[in-house]
Formats: sequence, C-alpha cells, structure tokens
Amino acid sequence: MNAQIASSTQSRSNAHRIAAPVSRLRRIPTGLPASLGIAATLLICTPAFAQTAPNLGTTATYGIVSSTFTNSNTSPQTLINGDVCFTTGPTTPPLGISGTTTTPCPPQTGIDQGAALANLLGQACTSLGAGAITLDSVVIGSNPPGTIPPGCYSSGGAMNITATTNVTLNGNGVYIFRPGGALNTGANSQVLLAGGACAGNVFWAPVGAATLGANAALSPTPTFAGNILAAAGITIGHFAHLSGRALAFGGTVTTDANTVTVPVCAATPVTGGSVPTLSEWAMILLAGLLAIAGFGAMRKRAA
Repeated sequence: MNAQIASSTQSRSNAHRIAAPVSRLRRIPTGLPASLGIAATLLICTPAFAQTAPNLGTTATYGIVSSTFTNSNTSPQTLINGDVCFTTGPTTPPLGISGTTTTPCPPQTGIDQGAALANLLGQACTSLGAGAITLDSVVIGSNPPGTIPPGCYSSGGAMNITATTNVTLNGNGVYIFRPGGALNTGANSQVLLAGGACAGNVFWAPVGAATLGANAALSPTPTFAGNILAAAGITIGHFAHLSGRALAFGGTVTTDANTVTVPVCAATPVTGGSVPTLSEWAMILLAGLLAIAGFGAMRKRAA
C-alpha cells in the first residue's frame, strides 16, 4: 500500500514538472512567433550587397576622351553623338560631332575618369578565371554560353570575344567587366543587350588596352555596348559601332569610320555587388530589436 502511495506521489510530481514548462509555453505571447518570423524573413530575404554604377562626373557627356586622338579613315566619316576632347589631334578632324569639341581635355575629366575607375575596381567581383578568358564561351548559372546576367566579373588575364560570335548581356542592372589584361573583340562579333539591359550601365575596365574588332559594314545596330575606361588606349576597328563611351584620358583613342553614341539609361536598379546599403543595415537592426523584445516578453510572462 505504501509503495502504491509513493508511486502515485512520484507520478504526480513528474506530471507537475512536465506540465510547468508546457504551461509556460502556453503563456508565450501569440505575437512573439510572428515577430520572430518577421525578423527571420528580413534576415533571409534582405540582399547582402549592392552593385552600383559609378558616377562619371564631367565625362558623362563625352563619347571620346583622350590625350592623342587619331581618326584613320576620312570616308565615310566617323560620327560621334556626344562631346569629344583630346590633347593632340587633327586641327580640323574629318568627323561628324553632334556635341562640343574641347582641346585639350579639361583636367577635371581626368579626375572624374580616375574616380569612376577606382569605384569600379573597388567593387567585389566574380572571378571568371585566373588567366585569359573568352566571354562568348562563359557559362553562368543556367544561362547558355555567352549570356551574362547583371553583375561584376573579373579575370586574371585578357577578356576576349571570338570573331563572328555574340555575347548577350541579359537583364536590367549594372554590368562591370574587369580584365586583368587587355580587352579584345574579334571581327564581326557583337555585344548585345536584352531583357532591359542598357549600354550606359555597362562598364569595361581593362588593365591593358581595348581593341574592338572591325565590322563588315557600317550599321545602325551597335556592335559593342558599354563604357570603356582604359588609359592604356582604345582602338575601334573599321565600321564598328560603339554604344557607349571611349574614355582614355592620358591615352590614345583611334577611330576608323565608326559611330560612337553616348547612351542614356533610365534609373538603375540595385543588383548583386559589393557593399551593404543603409536600408539593409536598418532592416537587420529592426530584426534584432524584434528578437530582443520577444525574448523580454517571454521572460516577463514566465516570471
């Protein structure tokens, strides 16, 4: 009989020990799980970084910025839809220029080009390879070869595009290409834009010179898209059409019966990239505060 009483007492004691934390769990505020869920959602869904286009400053209106400017062909003439500046060049260049020609280039254009380049070089990039790479054969994610989404891409050596092939930049966002060597495109190759991509949001920053291959015929369709920042020099092949800017302050730009058009883009969205934005830190802080408040409420109810 005493054993039965002891067993019954022990069972009630165990039940009380189990029921106590269950009771506390029941007293947890119903809003707390929701608060913690919101916090977790903010932390998971908030993008960690922001890819941004650099401010081109006073270089933004220029189709060509150079120290030495050479035009290799006078007929048909090279057409530049934008401003031009150079330190050394023909006194009366056989060019069709829609904007202003300034000689020499204002010092501020060099400062602004340098600042834009520093911005590009300071952003985190996805490496495409330790040596020279061929962009038309690059595969990113589930995209076909040569189709590239917005982002920053670097290589340890030159970036090349094979003759008669295409590279497609697909998506509305910022594109940054940083070859560790030269930038070379083969004859009759193209850099095409799709899915809302805009040439003004594409930036090429090679360590070496940039050479755009010749095109079979002068066409209104751009054969290359983007802003090239290369103090080592930029050569635009015969009949090549550049939708972008050739910025080579301190270097040489060579044209040859080309069309160069300064692009205009709508507001640029934030895409994957290099540095946290203020709004992201604010959401992370909010998530932390929600979690702290929730745990405080738990302790108060449990006391």
